Amino acid sequence: MIISEKKKAAQAIAEALGPVQTISVSKYVKVFHVKSKSQDIYVIPLRGHIQQYINSPAYKKWNARDPREIITNSNAIQRIPNDYAGPYISALKKYAKICTNCVIGTDADVEGCSIGMMDALPFVTQVNPSIKIMQIWLNDLQKNSIVQAYNNLIPPKWSWAYSGEARAILDAVIGFSATREVSLTLKPILNKINVRFTSIGRVQTSLLYLLYLRENLIRNFVSKPFWSISADLAIKDRLIVATHVKNNFSDKNLAESIYDKIKDAKDAYIMSIKKSSKKILPPTPLNTSKALVLITKNLKITAKLALKTLEDLYLNKIISYPRTDSDVFSKTYDHLSILQKFMIHNNYGSYVKTRFQQKKVIPRQGKIDAGDHSPITPLISLEPSSPKFENDLQKKVYNLVVRSYLALFGDPAEESDTKVLFSINEEEFVSRLSVLTDQGFYSIAPFLAKKYDAPLVFFDQLSTGKKTDQTDSTKKAPLGSLPVKKINLREKETQPPPRYNDTSLLKLMERKNLGTKSTRPSIIQILIDRTYIERKNRMIFVMELGFLLIDALKIIWLPFLDPKFTSNVEMQLETIRNGKKLMKDVVKDVKDEFLILFDKFRKEKPNFLSKMNVLEQTGNITRGRNNQIISNKKNPVPNKTSPNPSKKAKYSTALCPNCNKNPMKLVISRDYTKKFFVCESCNTFLSLPKKGTPKILKSKCLICGFDAVKIIRKGQNNSFEYYLCPKCWNQGLKDKTNEGFCSKCKEYSIENGKCIERKINP
Repeated sequence: MIISEKKKAAQAIAEALGPVQTISVSKYVKVFHVKSKSQDIYVIPLRGHIQQYINSPAYKKWNARDPREIITNSNAIQRIPNDYAGPYISALKKYAKICTNCVIGTDADVEGCSIGMMDALPFVTQVNPSIKIMQIWLNDLQKNSIVQAYNNLIPPKWSWAYSGEARAILDAVIGFSATREVSLTLKPILNKINVRFTSIGRVQTSLLYLLYLRENLIRNFVSKPFWSISADLAIKDRLIVATHVKNNFSDKNLAESIYDKIKDAKDAYIMSIKKSSKKILPPTPLNTSKALVLITKNLKITAKLALKTLEDLYLNKIISYPRTDSDVFSKTYDHLSILQKFMIHNNYGSYVKTRFQQKKVIPRQGKIDAGDHSPITPLISLEPSSPKFENDLQKKVYNLVVRSYLALFGDPAEESDTKVLFSINEEEFVSRLSVLTDQGFYSIAPFLAKKYDAPLVFFDQLSTGKKTDQTDSTKKAPLGSLPVKKINLREKETQPPPRYNDTSLLKLMERKNLGTKSTRPSIIQILIDRTYIERKNRMIFVMELGFLLIDALKIIWLPFLDPKFTSNVEMQLETIRNGKKLMKDVVKDVKDEFLILFDKFRKEKPNFLSKMNVLEQTGNITRGRNNQIISNKKNPVPNKTSPNPSKKAKYSTALCPNCNKNPMKLVISRDYTKKFFVCESCNTFLSLPKKGTPKILKSKCLICGFDAVKIIRKGQNNSFEYYLCPKCWNQGLKDKTNEGFCSKCKEYSIENGKCIERKINP
């Protein structure tokens, strides 16, 4: 029996080994039977992980036991089959009883070893303890590769499986205990914002911390003005831009004085020309991390979708295994047979033929040989119209993979950089041009090239001493001059650092050693699903819940938030994989380390709560620069009977009573559970009643000067309305005087939508 991770992989393995008969063992599970003269082979597919860790029955209820015991008591968690696992377990047991050999054929990485040996194998040995266990290590699902690997089975990589098992245990212990402790602490606040719990995880919380650091910089960034001076210079029918050598100017007076000096200049004298050239080497082979960065950057899709598409191409036998850390091919890798497949391709054929003609069929190598798989490689040549592609996205990803692979065999590209120094009324200006002089490997992979300037022969002629038809050399300008079309003085502002997108976030996670090559896309998605972050126009925004959570935790739990903690755990897991440490020792060490952090959090609960209280007023909103509220899209969409929030933001006519700078914005959450005024300058809040729809009146409270508000309450059989002053009402809540309702005001009342002096009957 061969245990495979997925149905398509199981079918590919079976078809490579001989004629296949499909056996339906249940509605959803099919076993592939290969019968030969010497043996019967049964290939049994799984559905990824068929077991998971959960809290044991004694710890199922959150309030029943102390969350700390999840760390200290090894019986607090248990491994159980997933809901869908029943038919797969039955198939494993059924064929284990009649088989003498079991081959682990799950994906050839740590997670695959964990699925095969930790999830599936126990059910096999349960009914057949004496079954012989081996492993097939597959780099791809091509027939030749499968047959060769099957004829060269290896002993099970137990250390890899134990590494995956340790990760599962530690992530469960840390996640379950921390999530429960933090959520129970915040329960009163979470109930008010319709959030069930706050998810805490070893990797996801470290990533959220890094996102928080960037978000905090953006929200609180104070722009500073600066001035730049540039000159538009004419070369025949083309303009080039030269900038002042001292750009940018923080001193406005200095910038204006220079501008006044040169604004009427007619000529820019060429003082010197410096040229240099350099070669750009072809790229290194694609591992998972580089492939995800390449695809998300060029196709503008999420990391999760990029990885899924790579996996689909692998299961369809189009590319090699996509989960790999290696960017080095073995010396015996058969590149020639792959290249030959592309010689007649409509798009790639001419490039490949040139490689053979020039006898350049040795690829550039990277530096990482992780010992798991070869780099990601196209295995077959497909035209865009091929029915093997299931959708257009697969075609686009395949195109990037193929072109990146073929570029490994390309010639270096060459670029020429030109630096020209000008004098305009004795002020120095510089212009830089970068021109691609030899395409090299860019001819097959143009998406790898930066943006170049168009070639300009003019400066080439001058630098070689040739005269042009546009300039004459003089003592004042030994290389001639160019006419000045315009002098520009522009005022600009410094900008905050850019927000992360999937591409830059993947690079950050790799640099900080957060997660694995395969789990990084799913970790980003977890933060989105937990409403900690939001993706808007490919940019990542940290929502209020995620921001305040980290803002409160960083004071008391920085060692846990710091990526060094989870990076250290990754290194410890690697020692298990390499056979240097035992799984039980690593699990114990990490548990002990986290227990210290857990206890520290408990001591600081009051400080943590005080920082989180503001969430009650804001709800889980999204902010931009200067803490400006952008949206609250993660709250549930209102039902049909509820009025839709206004598309145009409404503001008070009165200024914020705290800072007295700007009007206050009326915010209504999409589920209508939160309504309040907020000052986008100082972040002051004035809450409003939960029930009813607020409407700002064209009248101000004659007591405090803030806008009066009408609250409209609608029921099934009746409706009514009443009036209040938000400022007076909030003060009444604080003083517990119940003031702020216009109907209870002794001096004034609302008539025809206006606050007027109350009439006193004689």
